[in-house]
Amino acid sequence: MSGFLAADERLLFISEADMVPNLYMYDPEANSFDTITSYPINGVAGYDITPDGRLLATAVMNPVAEQYLGLKLVTRAYPYDYEKIVMTFVVDGWDAVRDQYKVAIDPSGKYVACVDTMGTMLINLDEETIKYIFTHGEQPDRGVCESYYNWGGEFSPDGNSFCLQSYCVANRLRFDVYTIDSVTYRNIYELNNITGFSWLAGSDGLLLSANSCGESAGLYIADLSPSIPLINLEVCNLARAKCNIYFEELYSEFMFPQVLGEEKFMVYARGVKYDGTVLNDLFIVDQESQLIREMVQQQYIEVLMSASGRYLAGVINPNPLAKNGRLFIYDNETSLSTNIWEQDSTCSQIQWIDLE
Repeated sequence: MSGFLAADERLLFISEADMVPNLYMYDPEANSFDTITSYPINGVAGYDITPDGRLLATAVMNPVAEQYLGLKLVTRAYPYDYEKIVMTFVVDGWDAVRDQYKVAIDPSGKYVACVDTMGTMLINLDEETIKYIFTHGEQPDRGVCESYYNWGGEFSPDGNSFCLQSYCVANRLRFDVYTIDSVTYRNIYELNNITGFSWLAGSDGLLLSANSCGESAGLYIADLSPSIPLINLEVCNLARAKCNIYFEELYSEFMFPQVLGEEKFMVYARGVKYDGTVLNDLFIVDQESQLIREMVQQQYIEVLMSASGRYLAGVINPNPLAKNGRLFIYDNETSLSTNIWEQDSTCSQIQWIDLE
């Protein structure tokens, strides 16, 4: 990545260092922190922000009874000094949001999707109403992999679609793309091995990562053309890339895909070498030239490149199933890396914004 765009980039993240999950903002240029929320109890369950950083949406935990979890959907306009409560709601049972509550805001700031395990509310912020709910409820009579639970989601760059990620009790993932205006959805062809997704820049497809569970590991493109009844998958052919040494043979798990441009992707790969060495590698892939560039090796449980390509942020934990860990920053311009708040191992939900 060269020729970095002029940017005033900040990193948002949740930390539970003070025993309550709150939201913080880090300025890598000044090496300084700002506290965005300072809830004394319960704290932030999930958040998202528009790419320009102008509108922040946050779900705040607010228990109302032993069996019920109350949540407040709150928005904050830049510079985030004041919060506006959009609505409150109650979830039947703590397990519905524990560790996996997700919030997604569309790029224009019109809609917020609140995702818990039993359903997804699409909230119109202008009208402060729930437009409709996506659900994959428990259906015991339909088999072990026919009862899906919501896991997360993300709006397309143009804001017209929403990709909902679900899972079943057998750890099989499912991805559905919803068209916001028509309230219709299509299911992406279910490979057992898909692990994650990232929207293509033109909102016309998805970059999917996959492991080697019964299928070829690597990256796929999901074509979302309206004329195609089933969302087709095209293999990205990483094994043929230049500067690739035993890429397909050594890596069996791929995750955290991120679209960096029209032809550039980033993906995290894990595997084992012939001598037993465990691999935890991050790659930038140029699909046009079929070149692969290796990035900083860490044990990522989250990883995200800033929009300019200058900064790489990651949450590091040797346990791949962990929900939080240490915050890591790498500067592509200076080739320097550092652990931020090294004593804090409770960071999660990283998100880059550009305040320029």
